[in-house]
Amino acid sequence: KADSLDILVVLTGYILMHVTFARLFLSSRALGSNVWLSTGIFSSAIISFLFTLPLCRSLDIPLDPIALTEALPFLVCTVGFDKPLRLARAVMAHPHMIKTQEDGRMKPAGDVILEALDRVGNVILRDYALEIAVLFVGVNSRVGGLKEFCAVAAVALAMDCLMTFTLYTAVLTIMVEVRARALLDSGPLHARLHESVTCHTPL
Repeated sequence: KADSLDILVVLTGYILMHVTFARLFLSSRALGSNVWLSTGIFSSAIISFLFTLPLCRSLDIPLDPIALTEALPFLVCTVGFDKPLRLARAVMAHPHMIKTQEDGRMKPAGDVILEALDRVGNVILRDYALEIAVLFVGVNSRVGGLKEFCAVAAVALAMDCLMTFTLYTAVLTIMVEVRARALLDSGPLHARLHESVTCHTPL
C-alpha cells in the first residue's frame, strides 16, 4: 500500500547502497588488496550492526522490522566505509610496508599499525564524533521516523567506531604481518635471481 514515491525513494536507497559496496571493493583493489581488505571492512561493519540491534533494544529505541528494512540502505550510506579505508591507506602508505629496516628486518606489524593510528586516528575519531553529534540533532527533533533513524544511526556509528579501532585494526595487523613475511621470503629469491643473471650475462 506504499506510494510510488516511497517505493522510488527506497529503491534509490538500495541502489546507492550497492554503489557504496562497489566503491569499497574498488578502493580496496586500488590499495593492492583484491579480497581481504574489503572482506575485513565488510565483516567489521556487519558485526557492528549485529551489536547495534540489541544495544538499541536496551536503550529503548524502537526497531520496527519493516521500517528497518526500508532504512537499511540509508543506514549503510550514513555509516559508510570511508574511515576504515582512510586507516588502510595510512597503513599501506607506511614506508616499512615495502622495505626493510636498516638491520634488514621488517618493522613489527603492531608498530606499523600504531604509527598509522598516530597519523590518522585522531582525524577518524573527530569525524565519528562530528557525525554522531549531527545525528543527535535529528534525535532531538520531533519529526516522525527521523528521530528513530538518527538514534539507530548514532548507535551504529558508535559501534562502528569501536569495531574500527579493535577488530578491524587486528585484521590490518594480520595483513601487514602476512605481507611482511611475503616480502622477506621473496628477498633472498630476488637476490639469487639477480646473482644468477649477473653471472651468466656475457661481458
